[in-house]
Amino acid sequence: MAENDAELLCIGNVLVDIFAQGEENIDLQYGLNEKVQHIPMAQMREILSVLPEFTICSGGGAANTAKIAGLLGIETCFVGAPGAAPGEDQEDSDSRIRTEKGPYDQFGRFFEKQLEEAGVNTRLIPKPSPTGICLILQMNDGQVKIAASPSASLELSENDLDEELIRKAKVVVLDGFMLDRQSLVRHILELAHKYGTVVALDLSTVGLASDKAIEIITYARIYPLIIFMNEDEARAFYRTLSQKQEPSQTHRKDAALSPELMNLFKGFTSHDIFPILTVKLGSRGAVVFAGGNVFREEAIPVIPLETTGAGDTFCAAFLAAWIRDKSLSECAAMGNKAAREVLDVRGTQVDPKVLKSLGKQLGN
Repeated sequence: MAENDAELLCIGNVLVDIFAQGEENIDLQYGLNEKVQHIPMAQMREILSVLPEFTICSGGGAANTAKIAGLLGIETCFVGAPGAAPGEDQEDSDSRIRTEKGPYDQFGRFFEKQLEEAGVNTRLIPKPSPTGICLILQMNDGQVKIAASPSASLELSENDLDEELIRKAKVVVLDGFMLDRQSLVRHILELAHKYGTVVALDLSTVGLASDKAIEIITYARIYPLIIFMNEDEARAFYRTLSQKQEPSQTHRKDAALSPELMNLFKGFTSHDIFPILTVKLGSRGAVVFAGGNVFREEAIPVIPLETTGAGDTFCAAFLAAWIRDKSLSECAAMGNKAAREVLDVRGTQVDPKVLKSLGKQLGN
C-alpha cells in the first residue's frame, strides 16, 4: 500500500487487551467492583504485576476493525496514540512481553506489530502517558470483569490528523469512545464531509447509546453516517429518542426488536441514502435499516469461547463488503460470517488464513 492510500481509515484508541484468569477475590482486592470500569494506570500496573500469566492482543474498537479489515484484504490505515518509549533511566513495564526497540513503549510496539502483521498501515503518534490497557478478567464464578486505562489514547488531538488520509479514504471509522471528545469528533466529521467521505460509528456501550443519542441524530442530519449498535444499545438509543420503554411482551427470541423500535429506526433512515443503521443481534444475525427499508440476515449460532472483538469484527467485514460495492444484505451476511470466526478465540486472534479466505469472497 502506498503511504497515503487507504480505502478504510480507522481513528481511535490504542489499547492492548489483556486476558487473564482472576484468582479468588483479586477483583475486590484491587477495587474492581463494577462489571466494566475505568481505573488509573498505576492501579492497572499493580494488578498486572500479580497476575502469574496472561494473554495479550491488540485492542480498541477502531483498531480491531482495522486489523480485521486488513486481513480481509482492504487497504486500511489506523491512526492513534500509544505511549512513547521510556527514557534511558526507565524500563518497560513487563519483561514477559518481548518486542524490538522503537519509538513507542513496550505495549505500543506490540500493538504496532500486530496491526502491521495484519496488513494495516499505522500512523501512531507517541504521547507522554503509557499505552492504554484493557484488562479482561475471567473470574472463577463465571463473571467477567473488565477494567480499562485509556491513558495515552486520550491525548490524540486534532493536530495529529492527516487531512490527506481522510480525503483518500472511502470510509472513516471512529471509535465510539471518542464521542466524549466532541471537538475532535466534529473536526473529523467536518473533514470527512469536505471530501465526501462516509463516517462509520459503533456506539460501543449502552451508556454511550443513551447519552449520545441526540448528538448522534444531529450528526446524522448533517454528515453521511453508518451507525452500528448491538441489541441492548439499540434499545437504549430508542428509549432516549422516543422517551418510551419497549413493550416487554415483545422481548421474545423470535422478536428481538419491537415494532415500535423498528418503525422509529425505519423513519430515522427514510429521508436519504444515509444514515445506514445496523443492529447486531449476536447469534441471531443482524438487521440493517436504510432508505426506510429493513434488511435482515440470520446467523449460524455458535457457543463462544469469548466475545471480545466480535462486534468490531462484524463492523470490519460489513464495511469491507460495502467498500466492495456489495448489497446491504451481503454486507450483513459477511459481518455475520467474520464475527462467527472470532467467537472461537480470545480477542481478535483469529487465524489470518480464515479471514483471507473470506476476503476472496469480496474479490480481494
